[in-house]
Amino acid sequence: MRSISALQKCIQDQSRREEFSGVVFVTQGDKVLFAESYGQANRAESVPNEINTKFQIASGCKIFTSVAICQLVEKGLLDFDTPLKNCVDVHFPNYHSDICVKHLLTHTSGITSYFEEDVDDDYEALWKNVPMYRIREPRDFLPLFKDKRMKFLPGQKFDYNDAGYILLGLIVESLGGMSFSKYVEENVFAPAGMKDSGYFRTDQLPAGTAFSYINEPKTDSWRTNFFAVPIKGAPDGGAYTTAPDTHSFWKALFKYGLVNRHLTDSLLQSQVSTGRKSPYTDYGYGLWINREDNATKKYFVEGLDPGVAFRSAVYPNKELTLTMIGNTERPLWPLFARVEKVLQPEVLPPT
Repeated sequence: MRSISALQKCIQDQSRREEFSGVVFVTQGDKVLFAESYGQANRAESVPNEINTKFQIASGCKIFTSVAICQLVEKGLLDFDTPLKNCVDVHFPNYHSDICVKHLLTHTSGITSYFEEDVDDDYEALWKNVPMYRIREPRDFLPLFKDKRMKFLPGQKFDYNDAGYILLGLIVESLGGMSFSKYVEENVFAPAGMKDSGYFRTDQLPAGTAFSYINEPKTDSWRTNFFAVPIKGAPDGGAYTTAPDTHSFWKALFKYGLVNRHLTDSLLQSQVSTGRKSPYTDYGYGLWINREDNATKKYFVEGLDPGVAFRSAVYPNKELTLTMIGNTERPLWPLFARVEKVLQPEVLPPT
């Protein structure tokens, strides 16, 4: 790896533009190449972020939902072509009967989500009329979208969709025999060695958890995101994890410790071309795949909510991972791009 000082300088330079608060974590194989924390987990009490601080990761946890579904497939309880109507006991008056599990996993179902980013990207505004403290289980999201009309026929195209993952969570509950969060904690987090991860309620956060902060530029102040996101994470996003736990997850996944080789390969295979620009060219089951020139450059997951920023990428040619978790929104994204450039000789195969 290029000198640590070059990476530190890159982070310092970016922080002069806008201070980064969170963790930068780089590994290669089992070796940690770089691990540094920045900013504060609790601004009121001046508590610093640490390497093992727990952060919200928003949509970054969709891959946990996809792993849970793959485990149910491995057990023979369903398959990717199983219709939605055969999986959950909920009436969807306007849904096409052909919607199946694979459509939900790959954002190709055609249903209208409870949050349509192309219509209004203000996620916090959702909870002005629907109190966020009432959203505690996957079923609590249903009134927000179950009666909406289809946007297009199943399988017709890719359209990123949070509601589809809520429905996958309901399938996990129906076939897994327990709450969604308990299933993931017992069947994904525990076997992956993710000892600090969980679906914590924002009013019952464990020790060592960072508050997520929203900037108020008019008053040059910060507020927590407690009233801007559901009180508890769901199948589409909102779990808490740490950078080392994220590394543990990738390690368990790629070593077939969560589902068998065949299903892991399916999860990591491009299931749909998104029609989007790099790096969002392809999607597997619960994760983005950046493909160029018929080759996979990286797999990655990411999440963005008010006060939350997360991206974790795996570069398979070099067995390298780069994970960044932030408890403010904006600085992470340009910083990730800069850090990736510093790592480029390690990220890219020799030409």
